[in-house]
Amino acid sequence: MFTYHLFLPRDREQVTDLINHVAAEGGFLQTGRFAPTPDWEKVLDEGADRRSGRLLLVARRRNSLAGFCRLFPEDKNERVVGNVGIVLLPEYRQKTAGTRLVERVIAAAPAYGYETLTADILEDNFISLRLFRRQGFAEHSRRKLYLPHRNSVVEEIKMQLLLSDRHGRDQCQIIQPLIDPSIAKTSES
Repeated sequence: MFTYHLFLPRDREQVTDLINHVAAEGGFLQTGRFAPTPDWEKVLDEGADRRSGRLLLVARRRNSLAGFCRLFPEDKNERVVGNVGIVLLPEYRQKTAGTRLVERVIAAAPAYGYETLTADILEDNFISLRLFRRQGFAEHSRRKLYLPHRNSVVEEIKMQLLLSDRHGRDQCQIIQPLIDPSIAKTSES
């Protein structure tokens, strides 16, 4: 059983360790190691913030972090498009945690000001491609990237979801717990 909650400061080290662990696999991330960006530093220092459009939701199994899903603004000047990313430890993939994380982030996105969501996925990350397609994301564009940690050029697929296309799907019941951290601490799969 997984529990889901908004990122808490006590999760900081586990989140960066998780990124480094998955990056060390050499296949699924665009980086070989956690590289702090302004968005990452802000969310790790301050947590979720609707005003800035940053959301970090974590999944736990027992006492350890199983993974997370993050939502950051794609364009800092105009926040209508949010970019979603997910990281799960290998032993927790394809066990519903990823689906639940993405569902909860999609449900919370309108409260954070987003109308459209994107996800940047490497073409050989079949698990993530399938996960995002099942949530209604469709391929929007492709670009070639050189990844030094893989010493290769790969295609990155930009997936896109118009939130207005999801209207009517039964997701709205989980928005409120993500807005109020005092409510969101224990949501189970």
